[in-house]
Parts: sequence; C-alpha cells; structure tokens
Amino acid sequence: MSVKKKNAEPTFEEDLARLEALADTMEQGELPLEELMAAYEEGAALAKTLQQRLSRAKARLSEVKADKDGNIVTVISPIAEQDEPEDDV
Repeated sequence: MSVKKKNAEPTFEEDLARLEALADTMEQGELPLEELMAAYEEGAALAKTLQQRLSRAKARLSEVKADKDGNIVTVISPIAEQDEPEDDV
C-alpha cells in the first residue's frame, strides 16, 4: 500500500472520476450558466491532462521478445507506434 503525499498530483483514476462527475452534473441540466461554464472549463482541462498522460504511457510501452537466435530484445509495442488522435480540446 502506497502513502499519498499531501498536495500530490491526483492520480489518473482520480482525474478520470472527477471528469465523469463533472459530465454527470452538466448532463443533469440544472447548473446556472456561470457554474456550467466553470464545469466545462475544468472538464476540458482535465480531458487534456488525461490525454497527455495516456500519450506518455503509450510512448513507454515496449515488448520484450526473443529473436530468432534466442537473444532477448526489447522492441517498441505496435500500440505505441500508432498515430496520436487529433487534439480537439
């Protein structure tokens, strides 16, 4: 079990949960305009942060394989080689 430091950056899962909560709140349609705009801006920032984290994780993916001679080699995963999605945020 890891201990989370005070004022540490939220985890990916925490940010994702916050984004989902914001979306749920906005979908209810009961927020005043100013609160709706603030929730939208926070959600857009969270979405951008989450996409950046996914991109960094994707870049770190690699596979360990044995070549035809039995030597262990590390190669970039095909997942990491895929094109990045367009940034619409």
